[in-house]
Amino acid sequence: MLPSPSLFAAGMTALGIRKDDILVIYDADEIGTYHAPRLAFMCELFGHKDVHILNNLRRYVRMGLPVGSGSEGIEVPVVGTGREQGDEYVVEERDLDTGRVISFEDVKNSVLGKDQEKVRIVDARIPGRFQGVQPEMDPSLRSGHIPGAVNVPLARLLEDGDAVILAPEKLRSVLMDAGALAEEDEGMPYILTCNSGVTAASLDLALRLVGAKGSRRVYDGSWMEWTRRVGDELIEVS
Repeated sequence: MLPSPSLFAAGMTALGIRKDDILVIYDADEIGTYHAPRLAFMCELFGHKDVHILNNLRRYVRMGLPVGSGSEGIEVPVVGTGREQGDEYVVEERDLDTGRVISFEDVKNSVLGKDQEKVRIVDARIPGRFQGVQPEMDPSLRSGHIPGAVNVPLARLLEDGDAVILAPEKLRSVLMDAGALAEEDEGMPYILTCNSGVTAASLDLALRLVGAKGSRRVYDGSWMEWTRRVGDELIEVS
Protein backbone atom coordinates (compact mmCIF):
# COMPACT_ATOMS: atom_id res chain seq x y z
CA MET A 1 0.00 0.00 0.00
CA LEU A 2 1.08 3.57 -0.59
CA PRO A 3 2.69 5.40 2.33
CA SER A 4 1.31 8.70 3.54
CA PRO A 5 2.81 11.82 1.91
CA SER A 6 4.64 12.66 5.15
CA LEU A 7 6.13 9.16 5.43
CA PHE A 8 7.22 9.20 1.79
CA ALA A 9 8.82 12.63 2.27
CA ALA A 10 10.62 11.47 5.41
CA GLY A 11 12.04 8.49 3.56
CA MET A 12 13.28 10.63 0.68
CA THR A 13 14.83 13.09 3.13
CA ALA A 14 16.60 10.27 4.97
CA LEU A 15 18.09 9.10 1.66
CA GLY A 16 19.35 12.58 0.85
CA ILE A 17 17.10 12.88 -2.21
CA ARG A 18 15.98 16.35 -3.28
CA LYS A 19 12.93 17.22 -5.32
CA ASP A 20 15.03 18.44 -8.25
CA ASP A 21 17.18 15.28 -8.37
CA ILE A 22 17.08 13.09 -11.47
CA LEU A 23 16.03 9.61 -10.31
CA VAL A 24 17.13 6.48 -12.17
CA ILE A 25 15.42 3.45 -10.64
CA TYR A 26 16.26 -0.21 -11.17
CA ASP A 27 15.92 -3.63 -9.57
CA ALA A 28 18.79 -5.83 -8.42
CA ASP A 29 20.55 -7.86 -11.11
CA GLU A 30 19.11 -11.14 -9.81
CA ILE A 31 15.55 -9.75 -9.89
CA GLY A 32 15.52 -8.23 -13.37
CA THR A 33 12.33 -6.14 -13.41
CA TYR A 34 9.79 -6.21 -10.60
CA HIS A 35 9.79 -3.41 -8.01
CA ALA A 36 11.29 -0.60 -10.11
CA PRO A 37 8.08 0.35 -11.97
CA ARG A 38 6.22 0.50 -8.65
CA LEU A 39 8.82 2.78 -7.06
CA ALA A 40 8.84 5.03 -10.12
CA PHE A 41 5.02 5.14 -10.02
CA MET A 42 5.12 6.16 -6.35
CA CYS A 43 7.69 8.89 -6.95
CA GLU A 44 5.60 10.34 -9.77
CA LEU A 45 2.39 10.12 -7.74
CA PHE A 46 4.02 12.12 -4.94
CA GLY A 47 5.10 14.79 -7.40
CA HIS A 48 8.71 13.99 -8.28
CA LYS A 49 9.21 15.36 -11.79
CA ASP A 50 12.29 13.66 -13.23
CA VAL A 51 11.89 9.89 -12.82
CA HIS A 52 13.38 7.21 -15.08
CA ILE A 53 13.55 3.40 -15.05
CA LEU A 54 16.74 1.64 -16.16
CA ASN A 55 15.72 -1.26 -18.42
CA ASN A 56 17.50 -2.98 -16.60
CA LEU A 57 20.53 -3.60 -14.37
CA ARG A 58 20.90 -7.21 -15.50
CA ARG A 59 21.34 -6.16 -19.13
CA TYR A 60 23.50 -3.21 -18.07
CA VAL A 61 25.89 -5.59 -16.28
CA ARG A 62 25.92 -8.08 -19.17
CA MET A 63 26.87 -5.23 -21.50
CA GLY A 64 30.01 -4.72 -19.41
CA LEU A 65 29.09 -1.20 -18.30
CA PRO A 66 30.68 0.15 -15.10
CA VAL A 67 29.22 -0.81 -11.73
CA GLY A 68 30.20 -0.06 -8.15
CA SER A 69 30.33 -2.38 -5.17
CA GLY A 70 29.70 -2.03 -1.48
CA SER A 71 27.49 0.60 0.09
CA GLU A 72 27.47 4.24 -0.92
CA GLY A 73 27.49 6.53 2.09
CA ILE A 74 25.35 9.67 1.89
CA GLU A 75 25.91 12.33 4.49
CA VAL A 76 22.53 13.76 5.39
CA PRO A 77 22.69 16.44 8.10
CA VAL A 78 19.43 16.81 9.98
CA VAL A 79 17.50 20.04 10.46
CA GLY A 80 18.99 21.88 13.40
CA THR A 81 22.50 20.48 12.94
CA GLY A 82 23.55 22.23 9.77
CA ARG A 83 20.88 21.06 7.36
CA GLU A 84 18.98 23.87 5.67
CA GLN A 85 15.20 23.69 5.91
CA GLY A 86 15.04 24.06 2.13
CA ASP A 87 16.89 20.75 1.69
CA GLU A 88 14.12 18.76 3.34
CA TYR A 89 11.96 16.76 0.92
CA VAL A 90 8.41 18.09 1.20
CA VAL A 91 5.29 16.76 -0.52
CA GLU A 92 2.70 19.50 -0.93
CA GLU A 93 -0.98 18.76 -1.44
CA ARG A 94 -0.75 20.25 -4.93
CA ASP A 95 2.04 17.77 -5.79
CA LEU A 96 -0.14 14.68 -5.39
CA ASP A 97 -1.41 13.00 -8.55
CA THR A 98 -4.32 11.24 -6.84
CA GLY A 99 -5.99 10.49 -10.17
CA ARG A 100 -3.49 7.67 -10.69
CA VAL A 101 -4.96 5.47 -7.95
CA ILE A 102 -8.45 4.12 -7.29
CA SER A 103 -10.06 2.96 -4.05
CA PHE A 104 -11.83 -0.31 -3.24
CA GLU A 105 -15.17 1.48 -3.17
CA ASP A 106 -14.70 2.97 -6.63
CA VAL A 107 -13.57 -0.35 -8.10
CA LYS A 108 -16.61 -2.07 -6.60
CA ASN A 109 -18.91 0.63 -7.97
CA SER A 110 -17.37 0.18 -11.43
CA VAL A 111 -17.92 -3.59 -11.27
CA LEU A 112 -21.52 -3.26 -10.09
CA GLY A 113 -22.40 -0.27 -12.24
CA LYS A 114 -24.07 -0.24 -15.62
CA ASP A 115 -20.94 1.25 -17.19
CA GLN A 116 -18.72 -1.79 -16.50
CA GLU A 117 -18.08 -2.30 -20.21
CA LYS A 118 -16.68 1.23 -20.38
CA VAL A 119 -13.88 0.37 -17.93
CA ARG A 120 -11.18 -2.23 -18.58
CA ILE A 121 -9.78 -4.04 -15.55
CA VAL A 122 -6.35 -5.61 -16.09
CA ASP A 123 -4.74 -7.99 -13.58
CA ALA A 124 -0.99 -8.70 -13.52
CA ARG A 125 -1.09 -11.82 -11.30
CA ILE A 126 0.08 -15.24 -12.40
CA PRO A 127 -2.53 -17.18 -14.42
CA GLY A 128 -3.20 -19.90 -11.84
CA ARG A 129 -4.28 -17.48 -9.14
CA PHE A 130 -6.19 -15.28 -11.59
CA GLN A 131 -8.10 -18.36 -12.79
CA GLY A 132 -8.74 -19.55 -9.24
CA VAL A 133 -6.97 -22.89 -9.67
CA GLN A 134 -3.82 -22.10 -7.66
CA PRO A 135 -3.99 -21.20 -3.97
CA GLU A 136 -2.83 -17.84 -2.70
CA MET A 137 0.36 -17.59 -0.63
CA ASP A 138 -1.98 -17.13 2.34
CA PRO A 139 -4.16 -20.27 2.07
CA SER A 140 -6.96 -18.57 3.99
CA LEU A 141 -7.54 -16.19 1.05
CA ARG A 142 -9.69 -17.03 -1.97
CA SER A 143 -8.13 -16.98 -5.42
CA GLY A 144 -9.84 -15.87 -8.62
CA HIS A 145 -10.26 -12.39 -10.07
CA ILE A 146 -12.38 -9.25 -10.11
CA PRO A 147 -15.39 -9.75 -12.42
CA GLY A 148 -14.66 -8.65 -15.97
CA ALA A 149 -10.88 -8.49 -15.51
CA VAL A 150 -8.41 -9.69 -18.13
CA ASN A 151 -5.07 -11.24 -17.24
CA VAL A 152 -1.68 -9.90 -18.36
CA PRO A 153 0.94 -11.45 -16.03
CA LEU A 154 4.09 -9.42 -15.49
CA ALA A 155 6.20 -12.13 -17.17
CA ARG A 156 4.46 -11.48 -20.50
CA LEU A 157 5.68 -7.88 -20.43
CA LEU A 158 9.32 -8.97 -20.14
CA GLU A 159 11.89 -10.54 -22.44
CA ASP A 160 13.15 -13.99 -21.53
CA GLY A 161 16.66 -13.98 -20.10
CA ASP A 162 17.41 -10.38 -19.16
CA ALA A 163 13.80 -9.70 -18.05
CA VAL A 164 13.84 -6.25 -19.65
CA ILE A 165 10.54 -4.60 -20.50
CA LEU A 166 9.51 -5.40 -24.07
CA ALA A 167 9.74 -2.83 -26.85
CA PRO A 168 6.47 -0.90 -27.41
CA GLU A 169 5.46 -2.81 -30.55
CA LYS A 170 5.84 -6.13 -28.71
CA LEU A 171 4.00 -4.78 -25.67
CA ARG A 172 1.14 -3.71 -27.92
CA SER A 173 0.89 -7.23 -29.35
CA VAL A 174 0.88 -8.81 -25.88
CA LEU A 175 -1.78 -6.41 -24.59
CA MET A 176 -4.01 -6.86 -27.63
CA ASP A 177 -3.72 -10.66 -27.55
CA ALA A 178 -4.80 -10.63 -23.89
CA GLY A 179 -7.79 -8.37 -24.54
CA ALA A 180 -6.29 -5.52 -22.55
CA LEU A 181 -5.99 -3.23 -25.57
CA ALA A 182 -8.04 -2.80 -28.73
CA GLU A 183 -7.79 -0.54 -31.76
CA GLU A 184 -11.26 0.86 -31.09
CA ASP A 185 -10.62 1.74 -27.43
CA GLU A 186 -10.83 5.52 -28.02
CA GLY A 187 -9.76 6.55 -24.53
CA MET A 188 -10.96 3.48 -22.60
CA PRO A 189 -10.19 4.04 -18.88
CA TYR A 190 -8.17 1.35 -17.12
CA ILE A 191 -8.21 -0.08 -13.62
CA LEU A 192 -4.93 -1.89 -12.98
CA THR A 193 -4.59 -4.51 -10.28
CA CYS A 194 -2.36 -7.35 -9.11
CA ASN A 195 -1.72 -9.03 -5.76
CA SER A 196 -0.72 -6.05 -3.63
CA GLY A 197 -0.34 -3.06 -5.96
CA VAL A 198 3.28 -3.67 -7.02
CA THR A 199 3.17 -5.30 -10.46
CA ALA A 200 0.07 -3.30 -11.43
CA ALA A 201 2.53 -0.42 -11.87
CA SER A 202 4.20 -2.42 -14.66
CA LEU A 203 0.85 -2.52 -16.45
CA ASP A 204 0.62 1.24 -16.04
CA LEU A 205 4.07 1.60 -17.60
CA ALA A 206 3.27 -0.78 -20.46
CA LEU A 207 0.08 1.08 -21.36
CA ARG A 208 1.95 4.37 -21.27
CA LEU A 209 4.67 3.00 -23.56
CA VAL A 210 2.13 1.86 -26.17
CA GLY A 211 0.34 5.21 -26.07
CA ALA A 212 -2.97 4.08 -24.55
CA LYS A 213 -5.14 7.20 -24.42
CA GLY A 214 -7.45 6.32 -21.54
CA SER A 215 -6.86 7.17 -17.90
CA ARG A 216 -4.90 4.58 -15.94
CA ARG A 217 -5.59 4.05 -12.25
CA VAL A 218 -3.82 1.53 -10.03
CA TYR A 219 -5.99 -0.24 -7.48
CA ASP A 220 -3.54 -0.05 -4.62
CA GLY A 221 -5.28 -2.56 -2.36
CA SER A 222 -5.50 -5.03 -5.26
CA TRP A 223 -6.35 -8.68 -4.68
CA MET A 224 -5.19 -8.76 -1.06
CA GLU A 225 -7.91 -6.23 -0.23
CA TRP A 226 -10.56 -7.36 -2.71
CA THR A 227 -10.64 -11.00 -1.64
CA ARG A 228 -10.96 -9.99 2.02
CA ARG A 229 -13.79 -7.52 1.50
CA VAL A 230 -16.20 -9.00 -1.05
CA GLY A 231 -18.56 -11.94 -1.15
CA ASP A 232 -18.17 -14.92 -3.46
CA GLU A 233 -20.47 -13.26 -6.02
CA LEU A 234 -17.74 -10.69 -6.74
CA ILE A 235 -14.98 -13.25 -7.30
CA GLU A 236 -14.80 -14.91 -10.71
CA VAL A 237 -12.91 -18.09 -11.51
CA SER A 238 -12.10 -19.33 -14.99
